[in-house]
Amino acid sequence: MKDSKKQTYNILTFLGDMTKIIPFHAGYLLLAALVNAFLPTVQTLAIAEFVNRVEGTYGGALEVHMVLAPLLILLGIVILKQMIPSVTNLIDASAQNRLKAVLRNRFMRKQAALQYRYIEDNQSCALIYRVCEKVENRFWTGYRTVCNGIELVVKCVALMGIVMQASVLSGGAILLVSVPLFYLAYRTGKQNYVLQKDAVEVKRRYQYLARILSDRDHAKERTMFGYSGQIAKEYDSLSDYANQREAVILKKRYANMKSGSLTMVVLAVIIMLLLLPALGSGKLSNGLYVGLVTSVLNLVQGMSWNLSGIMQGAADLNAYLKDVSAFLGMEEKADAIVEPRKIPGFRVETIEFRKVSFRYPGREEYVLKDCSFALQGDKCYAVVGRNGAGKSTLTKLLTGLYEEYEGQILINGRNLREYRYGELKWMFSVVFQDFARYALSFRDNISVGNVNEEKERLLGRIIEKLELEPCVQELPWGLDSKLGKLDKDGVDLSGGQWQKLAIARLLYSEAPVNILDEPTAALDPKSEAKVYETFRRATMGAGDSMEDGDSMEDGDSMEEKHSMEEEHSRKGLTILITHRLGAARMADEILVLDQGRIMEQGTHKALTGLENGLYREMFESQRCWYEA
Repeated sequence: MKDSKKQTYNILTFLGDMTKIIPFHAGYLLLAALVNAFLPTVQTLAIAEFVNRVEGTYGGALEVHMVLAPLLILLGIVILKQMIPSVTNLIDASAQNRLKAVLRNRFMRKQAALQYRYIEDNQSCALIYRVCEKVENRFWTGYRTVCNGIELVVKCVALMGIVMQASVLSGGAILLVSVPLFYLAYRTGKQNYVLQKDAVEVKRRYQYLARILSDRDHAKERTMFGYSGQIAKEYDSLSDYANQREAVILKKRYANMKSGSLTMVVLAVIIMLLLLPALGSGKLSNGLYVGLVTSVLNLVQGMSWNLSGIMQGAADLNAYLKDVSAFLGMEEKADAIVEPRKIPGFRVETIEFRKVSFRYPGREEYVLKDCSFALQGDKCYAVVGRNGAGKSTLTKLLTGLYEEYEGQILINGRNLREYRYGELKWMFSVVFQDFARYALSFRDNISVGNVNEEKERLLGRIIEKLELEPCVQELPWGLDSKLGKLDKDGVDLSGGQWQKLAIARLLYSEAPVNILDEPTAALDPKSEAKVYETFRRATMGAGDSMEDGDSMEDGDSMEEKHSMEEEHSRKGLTILITHRLGAARMADEILVLDQGRIMEQGTHKALTGLENGLYREMFESQRCWYEA
């Protein structure tokens, strides 16, 4: 097990990432913020100079060159105020595209490397969703919030410096009111984030309901069962709840904004009054007084609208970075994202569980308790038991998805934990109950079972043995036809055809151990038995001698001939997991799992001969499913 390096993803880490990923965009945004921050101060001084020069010519002729400099400065300020937002909009799209390319890849790799237990934990999934959903937008918005905050602080400090030169009391009044306003806005922002977090969780649920009401995958059942009205009611209820939460957030933000605005207006009036003595004594010129009043009023207007939003954004960013820190601190699995690693000449001779006990994280009850059994290579085993008996848990432990078990799991006498995860990936090939249906070509749906090798001959034999040839012939472009509904010309297959395709993927991997973990649970018992019988013929055929159609030709290289011989000589170990017993009869041995242990093991004939046996009881209760 690999423990992720504990790290705190704080504001400094965040800023460091931004300057590394988008140095130009981040630099521009910070520079623009500083320019915007000093513009009011420059504007104040330019207005003061303009007014003072006009006053200096009182009673005389005003010449243009006397006021040209302050006018040009004021004109430049107007131009900058118009240009900066336009350029920022252009920078915005480019920055988010770059962040998207880097951050999504980074976070997706992290997701792929996580311990499997997080995938089955609702809280962990919610955290992953919050962190990874539109990550580029969250990062860019957060950075803009930081820059806007810097701009507002610098703007206040710069103007306060000018004010304090004329009246220390006025500057103190600005400081006295501004600090509580900042704190109040930040506290409101934190409260809003908690409400927003709840709204996001609800939004995730009603977006799922929206997909049920609109996706093609659900169209048939929507029409057949007519559940659209009921789902729509649930959607409306969740949507209303989320909207109410967001309305509360907006009301709080608006109230905070308006209370801050009113406070700042009162402060502006007080500052104007406090500066009057300095104006009367000549300590403050008329021009500077006019410039300060203008700038203070502009600052009041800006703070009334921006302060609440900036502090809300700061609280949101702080909470989001805590989520990012928690996400990055999740434990990773060693070699989780490596490709399957073949062990030359390796064959599974034995698999043994020795007093294995396991319970899922956060649970008190054991799924497996002192479970022991042994499997021999080149045999077909069926693991049967009632629903919830822990059959699929055996698969998860055997394939290394969970490592937090007690006891020992041995492969060829060697502890499972001593194998690299890449080796386990190659060693086991599994078709799960919820097997994937890839929106790829027919060929690629099979070949993803072995991404390291292309074996056209093997592909053809698998298609033949699984009786998929008629399906391929009906496709518009044969093996290269796109499947699923992603492409406009994509072809959808029947449920049985998709199941055979999943089994074909398993066979193409040529893993030493094949596991079918109830992939036919959605079928009726007789159809399930037929699929398992087809699978048995396909796997047993792997050990037969080469058929006439597979004979070696003179043009084949020795390497190709050896590969073909190796393919035909391989059989491997097969495990069928099911709670229905039609498929179990074809297995060499049957293991009956109950109460976390293997209660019975033997052939179908031997187990049905046991008086009061659990397998016999289960088989008798299901006999009618398979009788004509």
